[in-house]
Amino acid sequence: MEFVGNYSSWIAEQKIMEHLLSCQWEASSLTSAVEKLTGHPVLDKIRKQAEPWYSNDNAFFHMLGPWSPEMENFNFDLPNLPKTRKEINWWFVKLCPGEFQCMHVDAHTLDVKNLVRYTIFLQDWEPGHIFVLDENYISNYKAGDMFEWSDPMSLHGPLNIGYNSRYTFQITLND
Repeated sequence: MEFVGNYSSWIAEQKIMEHLLSCQWEASSLTSAVEKLTGHPVLDKIRKQAEPWYSNDNAFFHMLGPWSPEMENFNFDLPNLPKTRKEINWWFVKLCPGEFQCMHVDAHTLDVKNLVRYTIFLQDWEPGHIFVLDENYISNYKAGDMFEWSDPMSLHGPLNIGYNSRYTFQITLND
């Protein structure tokens, strides 16, 4: 994971946090996320490992993307990215205290060409806000810090064992 730069001015100019804090976030169950890990040998392996441990509906996380009604009337410009590709996907993730996603790879990144992936942390790091990428633990980030990580096979997972919700912006680009 490589530090790209700080985009805090983009967060402020686009009023990202103001909008996200005003939204009604729909919870996604971890069970349904694990069930979607199919159709690729890597996904099948992760699903088989995760099912015994993440098969109840007591674990959740929250996402907003272009498909979300909460985003329909929120017009914002994407940040100026260092790299461009033909296809772009984006979504926001909110983890309330006690929420997490198990270690995973993202299905939509496995069979694409020329993948570039960015994560923007939307607030300063707080104790208990955790992001694991392969064997790395990312901490002490500032609001707006953008990181690039483009290996589709990188296992990753966020969790929040802190006291405040944790927000990120995820962007994937590919040809």
